[in-house]
Amino acid sequence: MTAFSVAIPASDLLRRRIGGITGVARAVILADLAGADTIFVLADAPVEEDWRRSFMLRGRALPSVSIVPAGSSLPERASLLPGDALSTRAALDALAANPHLRLSADDPRLIAGRSDRAMVMALLRATLKPTEGPVGRWINRPISFRLAALAMKLRLGPDPVTWFTLALAMVMAVVLGHGGAEWLALGGVLYQAVSVIDCVDGDIARVSWAMSRRGALLDTACDMVANFGFVVGLMTGVIRTYGIDYAWIALACVVLLLIGIGAMTALLRLGPRRGSFDVLRAALSRKLEGRPVLQAVTLTLERLFKRDVYVLVACIGCLAQLAWVLPGLLLGGLLIWLGAIAWCAPLIAADKAGELLPPHLRNV
Repeated sequence: MTAFSVAIPASDLLRRRIGGITGVARAVILADLAGADTIFVLADAPVEEDWRRSFMLRGRALPSVSIVPAGSSLPERASLLPGDALSTRAALDALAANPHLRLSADDPRLIAGRSDRAMVMALLRATLKPTEGPVGRWINRPISFRLAALAMKLRLGPDPVTWFTLALAMVMAVVLGHGGAEWLALGGVLYQAVSVIDCVDGDIARVSWAMSRRGALLDTACDMVANFGFVVGLMTGVIRTYGIDYAWIALACVVLLLIGIGAMTALLRLGPRRGSFDVLRAALSRKLEGRPVLQAVTLTLERLFKRDVYVLVACIGCLAQLAWVLPGLLLGGLLIWLGAIAWCAPLIAADKAGELLPPHLRNV
């Protein structure tokens, strides 16, 4: 890669805190991740260095940042970022590939908006993962983005949202376990609410660059508790509502879920030592390289097993008073999930470099 420098004008726009971090800090972080060997900040007055907090959270060495007066002469190879828009990672990567590139105001790799909220929403939409399931993309994320924007306006970080999600998941488990059609229906709605709110902490972390290994671990632990709480609560409620005949399938589901959670946790510790269960999709894709048709079919079917999908199915089933059908569906899904884990286990355990991790966690 050609060496390049980045110059960041501390304009009125970039000094503002948008999405939990100033535009200057965002540009510093992205320039470092893109591999800039020198970072200049053009400022005639002190600039809040809130990028320090982000680098501390991510355990990454702080880059060398030179603050120079506006109008100072810069090296010829220094790329001047625009001061009237926020740059994305794609924009900085483009500069790394071509240091002489000049980004125009209408470049799609820049984010601009008429208001801070519009820019926050644009930043949130830019974080949407390409592997996002259909329910997450069209139902959950439009809601979680608005909740995340409100949380950032109130200066809430991702951790309080995670703890709230965990508390709501515990309430959900108790409600489901009460039994009865009405309580099962309410529990299903709460599970869908947990699924939506669980997206918010990740949205905040990615937009405010507050990503950390601790946060990723806490979020994964919250997911596991919520899923386990749903299974235990649902099975208890189904047994109390429809009879003891469901006890054997309830026990089988709980045991298989515990085995799956334990196996994935162990594989993550052996391999990348961080991250989420999303590595399983990347491992499936890697295992099927060279077989494009089978790979496409498998990854399409995998989307049906994503949490956002099965949570919505569970919610609809509970509302339709069909909760007695869910244990059988859950048992079949768990068996398929465990089979995929067993097949991909050697690949995940050997991934010491973290190549299977989602892109936003590789630099954490």
